[in-house]
Amino acid sequence: MAKPLTGSYKCLTIANAVESFKAKVMKQPIKQVRDWLLYQLIRACAAIVQRLSKERLRTLAERLGNWLYDGLKLRRKLVEQNLLVAFPEKSTEERATIARKMYHGQALNLLEVLRLPLVRTKHDAQALFEIDPSVIDLHCFSKGRGGVIVSAHFGNWELMAVCWALATQPIAIVYKPLSNPYLNTLLNQWRTQCGNELITMSDAPRLGLRRLREGKLLALLSDQSGHSDGYFMPFLGRPASVFLGAAVFALRTNLPMLLAMPIRTASGKYRLEITHIPTDDLTYSQENVHRLATRYTQAIEAYIRRYPEQWFWLHNRWKHQPSLETAEVSSHQMQNETL
Repeated sequence: MAKPLTGSYKCLTIANAVESFKAKVMKQPIKQVRDWLLYQLIRACAAIVQRLSKERLRTLAERLGNWLYDGLKLRRKLVEQNLLVAFPEKSTEERATIARKMYHGQALNLLEVLRLPLVRTKHDAQALFEIDPSVIDLHCFSKGRGGVIVSAHFGNWELMAVCWALATQPIAIVYKPLSNPYLNTLLNQWRTQCGNELITMSDAPRLGLRRLREGKLLALLSDQSGHSDGYFMPFLGRPASVFLGAAVFALRTNLPMLLAMPIRTASGKYRLEITHIPTDDLTYSQENVHRLATRYTQAIEAYIRRYPEQWFWLHNRWKHQPSLETAEVSSHQMQNETL
């Protein structure tokens, strides 16, 4: 049985608790100030970037990318390790070239996002994106129904969503809010300026299903790490936990699934490739959710292998690894999957 605390120990314990509480209280205002200052900096940068020509924008993106790669070395070791596992057949020089181009691309993504307020009309969208809506019409619009759009952190996914709304029709997008509330509000204003609706991940099970049943399109980015105890499958050279949300939405509503991948071309303009992911042979069950998740994850991987410099390699995609039991179950399910 534990001995009761003496008076001196009680005072020490209370003092520690008070100091811990004071430390937590002090941290919050500091974070708020830091968030607000970053917000003001981003607003100032946006005002400058919106005045640049496309040529100067690309030059600035290249210089910023070089600084992130050579100077700051932002997550460079993680990027190099990810590329080594995904492309062991490539030389060190080839992987370094991919990495540098990726930093250039992510820098350009950032600058293009700062220019989102300039994208206001269908003409603006068509100047930035080549979008052929025929696949959407065939599987969704012509039948008067909605559908699930799967995409990835590839090309410029933020710009794609805004241009999609202007070139076709607005969509509902499942997203994860930023930790900085000021930046989150600012970015969400830009994201929704052309009619798109944002649904937080916590609200997605309820609102996502509602929007689909209303005949709307629901978009999800499905390339980042899922839960530590989730469904694992091979992805770019090693086991990866996969997000299942898109598969659940499609099979629960019996609606079509489309993969949308924005490709940045040499001219700087994007080409949006939209393909149909088959679901007609699947009914709603856990096994079939895994089957469908495997299909769109493999489709995303094929794009990444074809255009490796356009994916977001800065993310720790493989932070979760399966237990032995989970790995055996996932392996068995993969063997039964027929694409």
